[in-house]
Amino acid sequence: MDNHILFFILAGLLIAILIGYSLWSARREKSRVFSNTFSTRPPSTPISHSSQTDIPASLQPQNGAFQATYPNDQAIAEQQVQQQVEQDVKNIKIRLSDAQAPVQTPFSATPEPKMHYAEPAYSEPVVAEPTPNIEQPLNAEPAPAAQPIENGLITLYVVAQDGQPPFYGENIVQQLEALGFQYGQYQIFHRHLDNANSPVLFSVANMMQPGIFDLDKISQFSTVGLVFFMQLPSGSGNDLVNLRSMIRSVETFARAMNGIVLTDQHQLFDDNARQQYLLRVSQQ
Repeated sequence: MDNHILFFILAGLLIAILIGYSLWSARREKSRVFSNTFSTRPPSTPISHSSQTDIPASLQPQNGAFQATYPNDQAIAEQQVQQQVEQDVKNIKIRLSDAQAPVQTPFSATPEPKMHYAEPAYSEPVVAEPTPNIEQPLNAEPAPAAQPIENGLITLYVVAQDGQPPFYGENIVQQLEALGFQYGQYQIFHRHLDNANSPVLFSVANMMQPGIFDLDKISQFSTVGLVFFMQLPSGSGNDLVNLRSMIRSVETFARAMNGIVLTDQHQLFDDNARQQYLLRVSQQ
């Protein structure tokens, strides 16, 4: 019995020794591993708070030429866009000289292949100033006769007054039809002797190119003036009678549209101009 107890005691001591030796060996091996790791690691370089770093010479800024690239590029792009817009605005010019060339192509009552109405130059009405009554000597030369009508065409203009709105399409059509004009050939209005098949006495066209009235878009149409014209000799009747009829129609239309009447020389159509027109036609 004592031998068994002694055997167990020795066995327990042996096991304790083995366990202790194992633990000691493990700790020693672990210490050696950590020692080798720290001994082979290169010394750490302390972190420097200085902002100076080694930059290759190729990346060094030259005389401060390098600046914030993106803001400069954006500013340059905005400047180029602004310059382009300014250039486009400069290219948009209203050419009054082109839009206001005088009517040159005479209108014939007979059908023609194609009509072209040039735009007459618009000038502000010039009010005739009264001239002083100067006594002329008895041997004074007579006043020059009225100039003959060129190309057999006599014209009068009705234009909107300065500062007033233009003439609108629906009002134009209403007033012309009230005066007996009929829409017809060349897409303009004509005053016939009787019906649409009778001879044309005189006509009216848009003063601006292309000189026509598009009834499909008449609600969107507007113009600064109209041109009334009569071909001589007229289609029927007496030319002087037809001219008086055209003058009455022109003046009536001008009053209805709050416009003014101008001669073919773009002067105010007054009593003196009326007499000159009648004289010119009577001399034909």
